[in-house]
Amino acid sequence: MSVRLKSAPSNVELGQYAHRMNNAVSFVLTNLNLLAEELEGSARLEPALRARVLQRIEDATQGTAKMAAVVRELQTAAWGAIEEGSSEGHTDDTWDQSGTARILVIDDEEPILASLRLALRRYQVIALNQPREALERLENGEKFDLILCDLIMPDVTGIEIYQWLQRNRKALLPQIMFMTGGAFTPELRTFLSGVNNPVLHKPFDTKTLRWMVAQQLRVTD
Repeated sequence: MSVRLKSAPSNVELGQYAHRMNNAVSFVLTNLNLLAEELEGSARLEPALRARVLQRIEDATQGTAKMAAVVRELQTAAWGAIEEGSSEGHTDDTWDQSGTARILVIDDEEPILASLRLALRRYQVIALNQPREALERLENGEKFDLILCDLIMPDVTGIEIYQWLQRNRKALLPQIMFMTGGAFTPELRTFLSGVNNPVLHKPFDTKTLRWMVAQQLRVTD
């Protein structure tokens, strides 16, 4: 008696697996970094215990890096090699200390939004998991210094938000920065190759996030 194996997943299915895993890895990595920040600046734990916990966090961070490598393999199998951004090596944890910048963050994953709120807590962050609500607020004329927008969302995509801005609030186009776990479709790849907006690749650490946000705010100031 033979066993019939399920057929191998398609490129689209591999891309979907990678997308879901990447969101999970990004959530874990961001929160590990935030926890490390809190512990490093805290005097509530005795030094030896704090050192042990920080070492555990570092070990866990290395584990998320291995998970990220799995995601990249899935992305490559699905859509070919992914070009990474140019933020590597420029991760000084600099950001606007005054907290005056107003940032609109759009991502359909609430856990990701929660992490981003904490990571960018010195800014005025408006975090929305409904892209249509973001469009409504933009249509009503709300002003933002930066728009941090996920590219892959089930209802309204980052491409559609960019296209809406092109038609209705063109002055905001230089102020949008995209987040992505990889360009999963030829359409997304073509789009990214045709725009000059910075792209933050998931998973990212808090220092890379803050550095890119700070640089973009300086450019659009």
